[in-house]
This record gives sequence, structure tokens and C-alpha cells, in this order.
Amino acid sequence: MHLIMGCPLFALTWIRISKAVALGRVGEKPCHKSEFEQAHRGKIVPAAVGRGFGFMKKVMRATRWLALSFSLVAAAVLGDSPENKQALATTPAALVEMLTDAAFLPPEQYLEKIEAARQQHSAAIGLTQLPQYLDADKDPRASIKARELSDYSQTLVDIAQRSRDEGEILWGRIQGTVYERQTLEWIYRELQSFGLKDVHYDPFPSQYPQWRPTTCALSVRSAPTFEAGQTYSFKDPITAFVSATTPIGGIEAQMVYVGDGTAAELQGRDLTGKILLLRGRTEPSALLNTARTAYSRLATGNYGMPAGVVVWWDVPNAKQVAGRVGAPGGGDSIGEALPWTTIGNDAGLYLRKLLDRVTPEQPVVVRLEVQGQMESGAQRMSGNTYAMLPGQSGDYIVIPTHVDGYFYGVHDNGASVALNLALARYYAQIPIAERQHGLIFLFQGDHEVPGVGGTLPFIAKYQKLMEQNLLLVLRPEHLGMNRPMDEGLLVAKSNIADPLMLLVTNRSPLLIDLFKRAASRYGIAMGDLVYIDPAADEAAFHPPYNDLNAISSGWIQTGKFYHSTSDFDAGGVDFDQIEKLARAHAFIIDELGQVSKADLHRGGRPVPEKSIYQSDLLKILMGNN
Repeated sequence: MHLIMGCPLFALTWIRISKAVALGRVGEKPCHKSEFEQAHRGKIVPAAVGRGFGFMKKVMRATRWLALSFSLVAAAVLGDSPENKQALATTPAALVEMLTDAAFLPPEQYLEKIEAARQQHSAAIGLTQLPQYLDADKDPRASIKARELSDYSQTLVDIAQRSRDEGEILWGRIQGTVYERQTLEWIYRELQSFGLKDVHYDPFPSQYPQWRPTTCALSVRSAPTFEAGQTYSFKDPITAFVSATTPIGGIEAQMVYVGDGTAAELQGRDLTGKILLLRGRTEPSALLNTARTAYSRLATGNYGMPAGVVVWWDVPNAKQVAGRVGAPGGGDSIGEALPWTTIGNDAGLYLRKLLDRVTPEQPVVVRLEVQGQMESGAQRMSGNTYAMLPGQSGDYIVIPTHVDGYFYGVHDNGASVALNLALARYYAQIPIAERQHGLIFLFQGDHEVPGVGGTLPFIAKYQKLMEQNLLLVLRPEHLGMNRPMDEGLLVAKSNIADPLMLLVTNRSPLLIDLFKRAASRYGIAMGDLVYIDPAADEAAFHPPYNDLNAISSGWIQTGKFYHSTSDFDAGGVDFDQIEKLARAHAFIIDELGQVSKADLHRGGRPVPEKSIYQSDLLKILMGNN
């Protein structure tokens, strides 16, 4: 209809009809009286009828125009248009039939097929990251190099991979394990090698019980398209946080797909005894994800009590994601309601495609096994490593970076650990006469559960120093993640990083301006906001943990690839970006040499009394699920 109405011929015809109707109604051009009398001599005819005859003639002429217009338009649309040579299909049935088996492959074969298909349509061009705006030849911080940062990070990756090679199911620099301790000991030696004198390694028991999975297994026992006796075992299921356990050998049950697990999707369903495939959507990361709400909805038993839950993450190119199903802020114990595990995006696609083919006679039957135990105290020894570099004022800037992390742990938090090491090496070469404020390079353990770890025993040890001489907490975290170009069909790295979020707990105008200037000089992408909630290890410097009248600040970015294997497998963290960020942090530290604690407090505001993890904002977001 839009095409017809857009035809100029039709438009002209419509104008003619409209004009005829208008003229007939108002009699703007009635029949001439003498003509009328000659045509109807001796007859009594009302004047309106005479006008009507003229009107009808105009309508008949316009109708002929309209018929011609429709015939020409129909010919253009139906008969003479060129063939569409790019349409994938032209009927619904043809499209569905064509796509039914196009992507129906186990995850390994699916990945090979899609990569081969993409290579037929695109090729990498060797793009480099956008450089800093400040001329590197004139930058006093130019000795901080990407290669140095990458080398530090690779050592951290090597320790993480060692844990996997030695049989740990939940692998990485996991808090309270030997691999976290190896990291702390290596950092201690590095700090000493920089010539720093006041270097410490303080071991302590992990402050919270930690989940250690010993079995995470998921397999398909029977399914449509499977031959008799055929099975399929997934390679990388992971239950990274506490779960109810299954009997040894696992539980075997029919699997059903519950989508996002919203109330609308569950209405009227009986899930009793079934193992559920639940889509876990990251918002934007596994830190805040839809499975947190959906798992609890399923565990209430309002739709029948399931036998178990398999969370299918939506993180691209990630074989494993350490995501939670419990409540934010430390509510992981919710996960003890039902046995659960998680799988990557490609693995979940395969499972869902099997479920697409289910019939009453041929369901999908899976076996789920989750085993593990909680460990604490002497079973989980953590610690802090740090170096103290005094300055002229006697006040200190504390730079905390947690060393523990899941899987490779580059994004969270190895790249920031590398940045902190580079800062320690850089400032160890600067004499005290050129350092106004002291620096504490703090590498703390015991972070991931519940998120506030090694900073607590550090403050307890240096309580008086922190009360009297703490200038600022400068916390770098989750830095350097590349923002991919994702057009669905084609995906690639880009030459920019994900925008960072800025924390300044008191909204100090001076500090905000300082971070903005650093971003401008070094080409740092950041969002146009400042948030004010201390939510990671810096929270230890604030109530309810400690009341130090502290100011915490720093850049952070969580994003899609948080707690996943993509940060290394897909090259997610770019060290040219980390180079710019390390230099930007050095610029901030140097500029802080010109200010006092009073300057940083001027124009500031108090920290919110309610934690972001208990806020109305978080309830609204999770309530959408």
C-alpha cells in the first residue's frame, strides 16, 4: 500500500477525485443555466440535481484515471520488478527448513564451522590501539611500557595455568590456595628487586569459608538424533560458588528449557524432578546477571521442585564463566538450595538445539554431578604483600590491587596488578626529595568472596597510620578490556578499550577534574559519571568496616568478559591500553603532590549510608528479571 500511495500517477488521480468531490458538493462550477434548460426543457428539476450530474461526470473521469493507475502500479510491483538476488528465503517454511540444521553441532565443531565461515568474508588488518594524546617523547612517564606490563601479567597467567594443570577444577589464583600464595611470594621478590627496602609479606587465614568444587560434570545420556547408547559429555562445566551437592555419580533426569526463568515463562509449568536449562544473561557482566533472580524463583518450589539447574551464559568466546546464582553482596549461600552448574555460550546453544527437537517419545535426558566442600581457616591461608615508600608530607596514597582471580584472571585483576608493579618500579627510582606524599603499593589476597578481603587485616595492622596519615585510596581494578566490534556475522577486536567508570567516594571536584585531565592526556575512554559507592576492597576503609574519614577513588570496568576465560583466550585485555592507564595513574600521583587532604575534602559529600548491594537501584534492576 505504501508503494502504491507513493506512485506519482496515483497521487495525481487522487487529487482529481478529491477536487471533483469538492466541486460537486459546493457547486463552485455548476452547469450553465441555458445548457440546463436546453437539456431539460419542460421538466421540473431541482438545481442540486443539475449540479449532481456535473459531479458524476467528474467522478467517472477520475475513476478511469484510478483504474489506469492501479494497473500500472500492479505491473510495476508484480510483473516487471527485478528478481531479489540476495534473499536467503522467500517463505517462512523455506527459511525454517534451511536453518534447522545449519548450526546444529556440538560446541567444538560449531566453533570451527563459524570461524571458517567468517574467514570467507573477512580478514584482520593489523589495527593498533589509539595512542595517548600526550607526545610520548615528552612524557616523563614514558619508561612505563606495555611490554613490561605484559610480562608481569604473563607470570600471573602462568601461575593460574599451573593450578589447572595440577588438577584444580576451579582453577586460577584462587584465594587461600597455594597458587595465591605463590603469587604473593613472587610479588614480594619483584618489589625487592626494584630496590624497595620496606617490603612485607603478611600471611593470614582466609576470613570467609571458601567453596572448593571437586566434581562438576554434565552429560547428555539420550536425546533426539542420538543413536542407541550414544552420549555426549561437556568439557568445561563449572560451579564456581557454593552449591547443593548431588549423590556421587550424579542425578539423571529429563532436561527442560525454562528460558530466562521469568514468572511469565514458568507460569503453569510443573518442573518437579527435572534438570533445567536456564539462560543466564549478563547485565552487563556475570556480576549482575539474570540467573541470580531466576535461580531463587526456581528454588522456591512454586513450580515444583527441580532436581538441578544448568546456567547457560551468554558471554561470547568464553568456555567458562565464574558467575553467581546467589544474592549480591555476599549472599552466595542461596546456591545451596539446588545443585547447579554453568556452561559456556556455545555449549548451551548445542543443548538448546537438542531440546528444540524433543518429542513426547524422545526427551533429552542429562546427568548432572556436583561435588565439593567448604574450606576455611588453616585450610585456606591467604595474605598481603606490600611495599611502603615514604614521602615528605608523611601522608600516604594507598594503591590496592587484589591478586586472586578466577581462571587466567587477567581482567580481574592481573592487568591491574601489573600496573601496580610498574608503578612500584617507576617510583622506586624517584628520590624522596621529589615525592611529596608516600606511596603504599598493596597487593592483597582473599578478595573474591565476598569482595572485601586483605585490606581489612592491613588496616588492622596500620590502624593509627590510616587514621592520621591516609591521603587517598587510589584503587585500579578490571582495567584494559578491549571493546570488540560485534556485528553478529563478523566479530573483531577494535582499537579502543571499554569505557571506564570513575569512583570518587566524596565527589571531590578536585579529584574528578584530575581524573578527567588524566583521561584527556592519555586517551582513556571513560563514562560521563562518577559513582560514590565503595564496593570492592576499598570498602574496608569506610563504614561499616572502618571510619577513617577516607576518600577512595579509581577507575573500574566490569563488562561482558568479567570472570571469564575470554580475557586471555580471546585476547580481551590489551596492554597498549594498560600502558596508557599506568602512565595516567602516575600522572595522577604526581599531581596529588600539589594538594593536601583538606584540598581533597573541600566541596565533597558524605558516602551513602546504604550499600549499593542493598540499594533500591539494585532491587529495580534485579526485579526486571
